[in-house]
Amino acid sequence: MENYNHISLSKLNGMIRESIEMSFSNEIWLIAEIAEMRIAGAGHCYLDLVEKKDGRILARMRANIWKFQYERIATNFFASTGNTLQKGLKVLLSVSVSFHEQYGVSLVVKNIDPSYSLGDLERRKKEIIKKLTEQGLLNKNRALDLELVPKRIAVVSSETAAGYGDFINQLKTNPKRYCFEPELFQTIMQGENTAVSVIESLSQIAEQSFDCVVIIRGGGASLDLAGFDDFELGKTIANYPLPVITGIGHERDETIPDLVAHTRLKTPTAVAEFLIEKMSDFEEYYIGLREALIYFSREQITQCKIALRNLSHVTKTETQRGLEMNRKRLIEIKSDLPRISDAFLKRKQKNLISSFQSISVFKGKSINQQYKKLLRFQSILESSSRQFMKKEEGHLKLIENTIKLIDPVGVLKRGYALILKDGNVVKSTSNLTIGSEVEIKLKDGVKKSKILK
Repeated sequence: MENYNHISLSKLNGMIRESIEMSFSNEIWLIAEIAEMRIAGAGHCYLDLVEKKDGRILARMRANIWKFQYERIATNFFASTGNTLQKGLKVLLSVSVSFHEQYGVSLVVKNIDPSYSLGDLERRKKEIIKKLTEQGLLNKNRALDLELVPKRIAVVSSETAAGYGDFINQLKTNPKRYCFEPELFQTIMQGENTAVSVIESLSQIAEQSFDCVVIIRGGGASLDLAGFDDFELGKTIANYPLPVITGIGHERDETIPDLVAHTRLKTPTAVAEFLIEKMSDFEEYYIGLREALIYFSREQITQCKIALRNLSHVTKTETQRGLEMNRKRLIEIKSDLPRISDAFLKRKQKNLISSFQSISVFKGKSINQQYKKLLRFQSILESSSRQFMKKEEGHLKLIENTIKLIDPVGVLKRGYALILKDGNVVKSTSNLTIGSEVEIKLKDGVKKSKILK
């Protein structure tokens, strides 16, 4: 067997460890995203760090934060950001590189700079805002008209969120007792799945009938609200067919949904007050219309009363004037009536004489014409009667011949016979049985017979 120069695996690992410890003798600052995070029972924190580009993982490595370091780092991070270390955060870590012969390369985290995480979130938000601005989406939802009475409200929130309880309580206990119909669409409101969950809820709402959509959460640390800073979520809200009202965080917090929403308010309670105020504005508008209608109706009635009085005076004057004119006209007619009557009677007398003469002439002509018509009708009637009689005689002859042909006596003379049973003509063999007595009628008499088979 040939001899090869070789080393053991443990020796190779030892050489790698020495090389790494010599190359990374000092701590280094590392930028990475927390892909996974687990706190062990002993209090140690185990991280899975990744580097991504366009959603694709370029590198991955394990890291540890020992218990005594983790308590300090976690406390400092919470004090600076108002949030805990969690999966999905991009962080700046101070680490030392170590190599274990059995477990390979790992990082030991010595410190985390919280300001970098906040700055990275702000940078990412600015990029999203720039992209939304370039696509003309920032004011698109704001251009929609909000209903004058926003009664049916789709609420995107978590049932356990304190902000949701405040919102519902504010609506139900409003001093003017306006009636709202809020419907909750249960949604994740914190963490890396926030944007996807909100988009799913908006998709469900779009299939139903609502006046507006309310996205509420309540206050929180900046990192708590980081899940809302998503381009696809901002694009969905901007293009949404209903007005979207947000009350996601406190006044100092401004998320991507706040920027593209129809109306942005600082808290869920402020959203409820806004909706109540919309109802109140409509009520005041309605009351103003009612008062204006009453005022203009009274004005119109007053104007009509004045016009009626004027019309009554004019009518009375014109009626008296008309009566006086008609009275004078009647006097004139009365004085002229004898002459008019005499002339009328004379005209009628002439018309009667003329009509009598016309009737005499017409009577002679009419009688002569009717006499000629009677003579023509008489000739036609006589001719038609003869033709009808001749036709009917031929018809009767045909019937007579037909009767002779179908007369039973004639049929019997031609050699046919009738079979009778109980005086009735037998038409089918089914009416005969063995032993039946029948009569056979021929042209010259009747014979009795009995059926044998």
